[in-house]
Amino acid sequence: MNAAIATCDGQLAPTLGAASQFVLLTDHSEEQIVCNEKIPLFLKHHGVQILICNGIGNCMMDLLSAMQINVIPGITGKWEDAAAQYRAGTLKAGEKFSCTDSGQSCGACAGTF
Repeated sequence: MNAAIATCDGQLAPTLGAASQFVLLTDHSEEQIVCNEKIPLFLKHHGVQILICNGIGNCMMDLLSAMQINVIPGITGKWEDAAAQYRAGTLKAGEKFSCTDSGQSCGACAGTF
């Protein structure tokens, strides 16, 4: 399965909307790619079936679910550690927070849709 990790400055991005690039994981490779289109389109364009991220809004979770992209939220730290845990089958979702948890209204990240 193709997976993507939302990153910013070598770490998992604090929120999906803050991701400046994604690390794409396939069975045997890792590739860092700058996202230059709307995030859901970018993920679909690259055949992503699993998204590994930290914070993600409920609206985006619903949209990605409808696109049949599974989300593993609440992951923090270095993307390399998350990739290693994912490949080992030990990556567990952390505490998911949404845009309303950080004081924003739902839809504030509409630019990433």
